[in-house]
Amino acid sequence: MSLCPCRSMDQKKLNYTECCEPFLTGVKKAPTAEALMRSRYAAYVVKNIDYIDGTQIVLENEKFDKDEARKWADSSEWMGLEIKKTQKGGAADSTGVVEFVAHYKDKASGTELHHHETSLFQKQDGDWKFKEGQIHGAQPVKRLEPKVGRNDPCSCGSGKKFKKCCGL
Repeated sequence: MSLCPCRSMDQKKLNYTECCEPFLTGVKKAPTAEALMRSRYAAYVVKNIDYIDGTQIVLENEKFDKDEARKWADSSEWMGLEIKKTQKGGAADSTGVVEFVAHYKDKASGTELHHHETSLFQKQDGDWKFKEGQIHGAQPVKRLEPKVGRNDPCSCGSGKKFKKCCGL
C-alpha cells in the first residue's frame, strides 16, 4: 500500500486506502472542506475525473470539460499538495475556504509547475462541494494556434486584413 497522495496525515502515514480512497469510491463523504480539497487532489493523481465532476457545483451557464481535466491529469506527474490556509469549512459550517498549492511536473517538458488557488467550498444537500476558485499568479496560457496579427490576412478566408474583418 502506498501513502495517500494528499499527504493529509503525514504524521500518521495514512495509506490511500485509509485516507482519500473511501471518498473517491463513495464509501464515505468528506467531513470538511479541506478533506474534500485533499480528495479532489488525490482524484487528479489517480485520474478519477468523475469524482472531480461530481464534487463541484456547476452553474447553469458553465460546463465542466472532463476531457480537458483528464488531459491535465494524464500529462502531469503530481508531486504533492500543500495546504496554505483554511477558513471555516468544518463539519458544522456551510461554507469554507481552502488555499492550496498543487505541485506537479509537465511530463512532456519536464518543467516543474505549481497551481496556487484559493477555493470556496459550500455544502449542498449536506455534502461538501467545490464552488469556485481564484488562481494566484496564473502561469501564461500556451496558444494552440499561432497568434494572428492585426495586419495578417483574416483566418476566416475573406481576403481582408484581420483588423478590417473579424478583428473589428
